[in-house]
Amino acid sequence: MRKTLAHLTLSTTPFEMVSAAAAAGFDGAGVRICGRHVGDTSFVDVIGDKAAIRDLRMRADDGGIEISNVSAFQFYPGLTLDHLRGVVETTAALEVKTLVVNVFMQGDQGFDLFTQYGELAKSAGLRLALEFLPYSAIRTMTDAAAFIRNSSLDNAGILLDSLHLDRSGGTAGDIRALDKSMIAFAQICDAKRLASPKSDEELKQEARTARLKLGEGDLPLGAFMDALPDGMELEYEVADAAIKHLPAIDRAKAAMADLNAFLAARADAKSLA
Repeated sequence: MRKTLAHLTLSTTPFEMVSAAAAAGFDGAGVRICGRHVGDTSFVDVIGDKAAIRDLRMRADDGGIEISNVSAFQFYPGLTLDHLRGVVETTAALEVKTLVVNVFMQGDQGFDLFTQYGELAKSAGLRLALEFLPYSAIRTMTDAAAFIRNSSLDNAGILLDSLHLDRSGGTAGDIRALDKSMIAFAQICDAKRLASPKSDEELKQEARTARLKLGEGDLPLGAFMDALPDGMELEYEVADAAIKHLPAIDRAKAAMADLNAFLAARADAKSLA
């Protein structure tokens, strides 16, 4: 199993993300190369920056780590194919094969842009990983699967997230029923069982700031893991609020320790079954 570190876990620059993940012993790291929407300056923007691209590639090579996936513009009004063309060119230059996509545009606008993005990505040898979010236009795994099938793209798959699966009403059984070729990769975290329904804004804030370490919540993570295809890339995505003051390398090492402890406990349980 390839173990990668999600950008959200550290929410730092792509340079620090790659270095910290490598130091912690991860096989790969996800990076964010621009803001979540056009005009968002909350994150370092490396699109089209040749010097930054060279730096990132050098860090990955020196650290013996793969840049597993790229997060760029989420699909909000104002986003155009010209913006996404720069994303594709930068991702290809980074030698990354997977682009994460989140769709917040309703109706044909988001669908048409996704299809065009997929065709542009395919020409560069890239795959789209569509992440369903229960507070977005693609709210469930079923929605994501239908969206991809309707696009007729053969280079698009679903990004499975244990939190989003639970909060959207999905189950491990739904994963098992899915054509495994449609799964791009999986993200894992824990969370408490919902006592009452949450608003879209509450779900978004939980996803970005309140994920729990593995075993600290109530999500059926064992069943989630059992439903994934063998050898599936597993990305750790927990922004642990208790250690957010620590340097990125220390937080990455804590993430690796949590993931390894979870996988070891799971292996022990299976050996006793």
